[in-house]
Amino acid sequence: MAAKKRRISAANLGKNRKGSNEGWRPEFQRLWKELVPATGQATTVQGELIRAIGRLSDEAYRNGNYNFDKGHRIQCKYLRENLEDPTVFSEVEIHEIDQWIDRILDARHPDLSGSSSPYYRLAEKVVQWCKAKPELIAHQLIPALRR
Repeated sequence: MAAKKRRISAANLGKNRKGSNEGWRPEFQRLWKELVPATGQATTVQGELIRAIGRLSDEAYRNGNYNFDKGHRIQCKYLRENLEDPTVFSEVEIHEIDQWIDRILDARHPDLSGSSSPYYRLAEKVVQWCKAKPELIAHQLIPALRR
């Protein structure tokens, strides 16, 4: 009998798998529940970062990036602008973040390798950024972002 394929989406990106040692996952789920609205953009930078990587992950794992468009590129830009923060990450980490975002932008070839994918790596970095910036920061709505 073939193993059942696990569906990865924004809703379960942060859920722990049996035996996983990825401690960022429960925090991702908590942040998603507390900061991400059911529809539309988040009101905080923290919430919008969580929402952006969740939406990008969902599009890749659920649709193979079939619907990847301008809205997803805007979310990648938002991640880059906020995560490339030298007050939170080292130069090496910022370089990795930049490379992972570039890999996501190569939408025709999504890396769906699970915990080593750029989606998982960026989700972990988003959680780290949120922990480093616990005071909620107001998010300015991006009019061009329809996702």
